[in-house]
Formats: sequence, structure tokens, C-alpha cells
Amino acid sequence: MRDDTRGRVPFALLGVLLLVSSLTLAPTFVSEPVPSETAVEQALNQATAETQVAMRDGVSTAGRQAAANPVVTPADTPPGQVLNDSTAFRDSLRIRAYLRIADRLEAVSTRSGDVTVTARLPAVTNASDLRAAKHRVSVERAGPNETALRATVENIVLTVRRNGVVVSTRQVSPTVVVPTQALMLHDQVSTYQTRLNNGLDRPGLSRRMTARLYPMAWTRGYAQYGGAGIENVVANRHVSLATNGALLGVQRSTFGRSDPAGRRALTEATAMTGIEDLVRGSQGTAYSSAVLDQAQYKPVSETPPRLKSTASPSPEDSMTVGVNGTADTAFRSVTEPSTLNETLENAYTVEVALEADEHRLGGGPPGKPPSPGPEWTLVADRMPTSVETVGNASGSVATPDGWHAVETFSRTVERQYTRTAVWQNGADRRRTTASSTARYRVTVAVVGRHHGRSPAPNRTIRTAHDASASPLNGSNLADVEPKAMDALVDHAGGRDETAERVVDDSLGRTEATVTADQPPELHDWAYRDLMGLRAAVRNTTVTVERGRVGTFETNPPRELRERVAQRRARLAAVPDTYDSTAQKARVAARLTYLNAVSAELEEQASARNGNRERIDAQLTERTEGSLRDLRKGLTARETAVPRSRPVPVSPAGPVRTRIDTQTPYLTLAELDESRYRALDGREHPLVARNTNVFTVPYGDAADAVVDGAFEGGDRVRLATAANTLAAANETLETESSSTLAAERDALQREVRAANGEMTTQLRQTIHRQTDAEAEASKVIVTEGISAWETPEARAQALTNGSAQGRVARVAGNRLNLTRIERDRLRLTLLSVDTPATRPTLRSTNGTASAVRTVARDELSSALADSGKKKAQQIAKNRLGTDRLPAGLPLAPPATPWYATVNIWWVTVEGEYARFAISASHGPPSEPGARTTYARDGHNVTLDVDDDGTAERLGTADRVSFRADTGVAVVVPPKPRGVGDKGGNAVEESSGWPDAGT
Repeated sequence: MRDDTRGRVPFALLGVLLLVSSLTLAPTFVSEPVPSETAVEQALNQATAETQVAMRDGVSTAGRQAAANPVVTPADTPPGQVLNDSTAFRDSLRIRAYLRIADRLEAVSTRSGDVTVTARLPAVTNASDLRAAKHRVSVERAGPNETALRATVENIVLTVRRNGVVVSTRQVSPTVVVPTQALMLHDQVSTYQTRLNNGLDRPGLSRRMTARLYPMAWTRGYAQYGGAGIENVVANRHVSLATNGALLGVQRSTFGRSDPAGRRALTEATAMTGIEDLVRGSQGTAYSSAVLDQAQYKPVSETPPRLKSTASPSPEDSMTVGVNGTADTAFRSVTEPSTLNETLENAYTVEVALEADEHRLGGGPPGKPPSPGPEWTLVADRMPTSVETVGNASGSVATPDGWHAVETFSRTVERQYTRTAVWQNGADRRRTTASSTARYRVTVAVVGRHHGRSPAPNRTIRTAHDASASPLNGSNLADVEPKAMDALVDHAGGRDETAERVVDDSLGRTEATVTADQPPELHDWAYRDLMGLRAAVRNTTVTVERGRVGTFETNPPRELRERVAQRRARLAAVPDTYDSTAQKARVAARLTYLNAVSAELEEQASARNGNRERIDAQLTERTEGSLRDLRKGLTARETAVPRSRPVPVSPAGPVRTRIDTQTPYLTLAELDESRYRALDGREHPLVARNTNVFTVPYGDAADAVVDGAFEGGDRVRLATAANTLAAANETLETESSSTLAAERDALQREVRAANGEMTTQLRQTIHRQTDAEAEASKVIVTEGISAWETPEARAQALTNGSAQGRVARVAGNRLNLTRIERDRLRLTLLSVDTPATRPTLRSTNGTASAVRTVARDELSSALADSGKKKAQQIAKNRLGTDRLPAGLPLAPPATPWYATVNIWWVTVEGEYARFAISASHGPPSEPGARTTYARDGHNVTLDVDDDGTAERLGTADRVSFRADTGVAVVVPPKPRGVGDKGGNAVEESSGWPDAGT
């Protein structure tokens, strides 16, 4: 016996009732003729009906048993090898159905008079029989919404006997549909597990977890940026909370509902995480642990599932990025005196050339001189010429397109020919000559055009040669004519000689460039005009989404370059016609400046692309993610996901499911069977690895990204060191620590030295640029930076430009500098920067680590002495840890600092000790019963050969998963930045990387 259910159903009674209403029946007759007596037919009909009833009962029972013990992975045993890996559950269901039906058919025996009919399936004694049995059975989902199970068994043999002697056999292949949800539940759980392991580009856990982590990270990140005492923006407690909330969401979308115990646990975990976050804001753990120990359900960590609200920061929030300091950088490059002078000079430089027209008025070369006689032979013939201007003339020359005549003159030129022939007769030689004159009218024009080397477009200058029409009282191009004549005509010997050279084709230089005299005020006038243009360019902005900036989906410098290009025509203000040469020079200066801005922004865009590649490399090196995955996460968090699936409806009504999981909340804590019976010893239901890529204040990852910003990769920005020093001083104001004091002193010495190097360079710059005496320059710098007394404050002022601005104002007042001189000095002072002004990474990080240590020790001590009240006071004060800088500035040194980004890459692995789901329709014999599908990792056994010993079919694998996601948070450019400040870039939960058993 394989089970104890045989004989429970009154087959004969039910057979009569089901005969009419039976579902598909596919009989196949054997070749033997069936006796036609009425008794035989009656017995066969009754046996057929009972066979169908037996089959319905067997399929229903098999479905219930297969769901309760689902085979997911076949065993390496003879029965297990009958199952296919990809269809293990369906194959096990087919085998169970065969065995249950065969068992129940043993009770089928009908009689009509002296005729009896029995039903049989072949017995299973070995693996070969089992494989054949499996192939006899087919199963599939059926009914409305596929909530039922359709099964067909091929070739059930009905044997007819009369008085015990076989008189005929019949083979039937019944098909039945039973309201058993075994296949439906298996498919749903398989879909659930698939969704749990889907990546970010498909619906499932990773997407939902991302959607929950983003609002947590952005809310906490901006709170930290605003000064809240948040040590870790994204901790594993938040990862755990987001994961469990996402798991419930996947349950709802897959099954139509989620585990009610899981929902209650999530609510409690959210509250406990909120408490822990409040206390951990002060870097404390003891008080939070005491609170958590009092909770009925203790997750080992979390934050609210979706903290998003209309007021919460979001990756979709726009940020404005402006040209800002790039305008100054480009301005300084184009207004260097030599550079600006060259630009202006080019606008006053024109191309000039000679155009000549030569017309013969008469005459020409002479004929051959006469021969002395017939006996003489010509042995040489020479015809030298000479040219001479004999008078003025009147003529004109065609001017090439785009050129205009500067000066024109005509001459009459005669060309004298003297032809000499040499004759020979024996030893005698004789010469004969012939002479003639040709007369030419030669017209020469000096033509010019305003192209030159200037970037200003070629336009007509209405007053080009009007010396009185310049706005600066300059000569425009009025002096081009004498300079052009000097370069092309006088250089050739004058007008007469130039005409003569045209005739004898000896004119050499016919092209030149000449530069007109510039008004003395031109340089300052153009500089002041560029200052106005600089202000307009500086205010050029683009709006970008913060999230896309953090994931490098957008390139703000390139967008700014495109925006400046769109405004170029208006900014350059090129007229259709220039009023004066000075106006053309101004346009040339404007275009030169706009070109410099464009080049600078393109360089920054290229630098950002380089940073993107290096960040991608750091992500790959430190995590299992990439920028491509990070972008998928940003998209996934916005992807609409169904909250729940529709409840399927069968003919009997809605098929409602109920989920029961152990543990209902996958905690990061280690649990054992004393808490949940399904656990196998001590287990970690969930494990997590959480990597903050850019640690505080500058770790290896940041150094690698800003390659070239630090000397040998071991230096940090002065602003970073200054903020770390400020955090140390704030901590030492309330707590004493010899270790922190020593680290602070070392960093302070480095900051002082960097400040000293900066101020020395400022003094030297003033001395060189203003000719002020060295002592006067020193006094100016000392007065300018006196407002910042502490080393950290002075360093911050020197790095954000406020100190340089004040020094320039002091210098301007003391030295009576003009507006232009003050502006040029300010720009030069802002450019001061050398490796000597960057403190070391070791000293900066050592001080930051000491600050964190003192803060933790102080809190632990206070908790031990005073408890909750003191802890709350410490949480309010927060010591100096919240001032520590964090994150990666975007993106010094090549570009202005317009934002700070940090990235968290999260990986979780989890396993349910038991995952069960039940549906509301059980077997027909048990009205109101439920079909339950449960996976708990246990072995599944079945007595397949009826020998009383169960053989192992396979394993009901636990539902497990692995999910990855990344979160990028972007905050404005302030020294505090954003990031985990606990000093631990990688947070791994206990048990990592093995969840479950």
C-alpha cells in the first residue's frame, strides 16, 4: 500500500452520477471483438465511470501531495534520474498521479450477472517502469484563468471476464479536470523566484529595492549635507528594510497578496530603524541596541521604506550648472596683454596686393638685321632691351571681387629694342644691328581687403579710410594707403620704376599685409567690453537632473558649450556693416573670447568623460557594478511596477491565496530553530554587502578618479584638509584626546604650510604685476587675509577665492589701480595653485579617523554614566564628525566644482527557510480544503515500487535570491559633501556571503 486512502470514495454510486457529466473520455478498443451481451456493456460502462472517478481522486491527491513536497532539483538516484531538470516538478506530479491512479484502480471491479470488469495500469518495479509510467501521464493547467489541473492517462486496460475467463479487453485514456491549484502555485512560486533574481533591467526585487533605497539615500544624504548628525547615509539596516519591503512588493505583484506576518514585521522594523537612526546620528550604538532589545520583533537594522514626499530631495530634481569660473579662466587667457594686443592688431591688419594692366600703344621688336652678303652665315642673334617711363597716362585696372582699390596710377613706358646679329665667313666675323621702340600704357592699382588674420567676419567698414570716424579718435584704416604704397610700390623703387617693372616683367613682391595704427585707448576699451561679455557668459546656465549627473548620463560642460554656441550670435553682436575698424576689433576680441570659452568647456567635457571612465573602473574594481548598472538603477526606480495581480477566478469563485513564510522578515541577524522551526540550526536569512565608493575624506577611489589632482596620488585639496582640521578642532573643544591632538597638530602644520605657500605666491604675483615693492606687496596680502585668523578658515578662504578677491581690493585701494588693473590682478591671484599647496592624504585621513574614534568613545562613556538623556544631548551636539568632508567633487581640478556625488553599491543574498502558499480549493473529497505548496529545502521521497521503502526523488529547494543595485546621491558643491563617515567603506553583515544554511 502506498497510502491509506483507497476505498474511501463509493465508486459505484458516484460512477452512475458522473457517467452523464463526465469530462473527456477517449476510449481505444483492442482488436478483440467485444461480446454484445447487455451484461458486458453494462459492466464496461460502469467500470469506465469508476475508472474516471478513481482517476479524478488520484490526480487530486497527487496534486496536493506534489505541492506539499515539490521536487525542484532531481536527486541523483534511479527514481530521481527519471525526472528532467527543467520540468522536475511536473514530472514528479505525473509520477505521483500515475501511482495514485494505479493504486485506486485496484479497487475498480464491476459486475453484471456473470460478467466482471476490472481496471489496471502496469505495475512499477524499477526505473524503466517508472519512466514508462511518467510518459503515460500528461498534466497541464486548465480551466478559467488556468486555476485547475487537467490530466490524461493513456491506455488504462479494462478486462472483461465471464465466469472468471477473459473474454475481452478495452483500453481507455481518460482526461479529467480537477480544481487543484498545484501547477498554478508551482508556476507562481517559480515566477516569484525568477523575479527575485531578475536584474535591474527586468521586473523584480532589484528594481523594487532600488525604488526604496533611492528616497532613503537622498533624504538622508541631504539631511547630512544640511548638517544633521548622520554618520552613514546608507547602512545595512536600510538595505535590509528596503529588501524586505521590496520582497513584499514582489509577492503582491506575483500572488496578488503578501505575507501578513511579513507586513507586520516590516512595520515594526521600520519603527525600530527610525529609533536606531535617531540615536546613531550621534555615532552611538549602545542606546539603540538597548531599545531594540525591548522590541517583540528585532530586525538587525532598517529605515522607512519610502521616505519620498513632495518636499523630499529626488534624483529628478533639477540643478542649475553655470559657466561661472570658466568665464574667468577663458577671460584671463585671451586678455593677457600680448594676446589681446595681437587680436586687436589683427583686426587692423589688411591684405594688400598689386594689380597691373599693360596695354601696348604701338611699336614692337625689330626684324632680323640684314646679312652682309650671301656667303655670310648667322652665328648669333641677341636683342637686349631697356625700359623708361616717358610720361603719365590715364587708365584703369579691374579690381578682383572682394577687394577695393587703395591707390591707382598710370604711366607711359617705352621699351627700346637693339637687335644685334653676328655673321661669320670663314675666319671673319661681322655684326649688323636693327633698333625699334614699343610704347605701353601701364596702369597699376594697389588693392586691399579687410580679411587679414582676424576672427571677425569680413564685413564692409563704412568709414574704413575716414580718419575722423573712429569712436576712439583713431585713424581707422586711413594710414593703410601710405603703408601699402610703401610696402609694394616704394619698395619696388617708386611709381615710375614699378610701371617699368610691369613692362619688363621683373616686378617681384605683389602681396603684403599692413597694419594700421591703433588708437591708444583701444586695448582698454576692448578689455572693458570683454568684461561685460564675461558677465553675460558667466550667467549662461543649463538645467540638468541631479540623478543623471551622478550616473554620468549627462555632461554639463558639454551642454554648457552647446548653450553658449546657441547664444553665440547674440553675444558676439556682429553687425552687418562695421561702423569703424575699432568696432571690428571689438568683435574680433569677443569672438576670440567665445572661442576660448568653448575650448575650455570642451576640455572640461573631455575631462568629465575621463572621470566617467575612471569611476566606472573604480566601481568594477570595488564592487560588482558599473555605471551602466547604476544607470539601469536610476531608470528602474522610476519604472512603474504593478502593486498586485488580479485575483484569478474559477467556476467556483475567486481563487484566493495565502502566503506563509519563515522567516516572514528576512533579518540580518543570526537566528536558530528556537525562533522558527523551519530553520536548520543557526542561519542568516539575509546577508548584505554595502560599499560606499568614495569614502571620507578622500580614499583610493577618489584619488584614482581625480588622477593628476594630487602629487603622486597622496595629496588632497586644501579645502578638504581645512574642513577635516575644523572637525578636529570642534571635537577637541569639548573632549580631550592626545591621539586626536597629535593628529590635529600634524595636519595643522601642513595646512599652515600650504597657506604660507599660497600667500607667498600672492605676494610675488602682486609684486610682478603692479611693480609694487616687495614689502608693500607683503603688507597688502597680510591685510587682505587678516579677516581669516585660524589656519582652517584661512585655507577655506584661499581655496574658495574669497581671500584673493579681498587681497585684490586692498591692492587696488593702496596702489590706486584702475578698474582694469584690479580685474586683471584678481584673475591672476585666483590662478595661483601649486602641489605645495596640497596637504597629504595620510595626515588628513589620520585626523578624520581620530575624530570618529573620539566621538564614539565619548558617546559610549556618556551612555554608561548618564544613559539616554546624555546620549540625546550628545546626539544634538554631534561633536565634529558631521563636518568631515565626503564624496567626490565634480570635478576638480579640470572643471569648476558644481556638485558632489557619492555612490553606494548594494548586494543582498537571502533565503526563506520555508516558503508556503496555499490556494482556496482543495480536493473534491474535502470541501473547503486548501492546496498548499511549500518549499523548505527538505528531501522529497516516494515509494515508487510499493516495497514499503520510500526512494528519494529530489529536493524541495528553498526559495533564495541574490539582488544588486546602486544608488548615486548628488548634493550641491559645499565642503561637507555627502557620504558615509563611519570610516568603513565596505559594510558586510555577519554571515556574508552565505545566506541561509
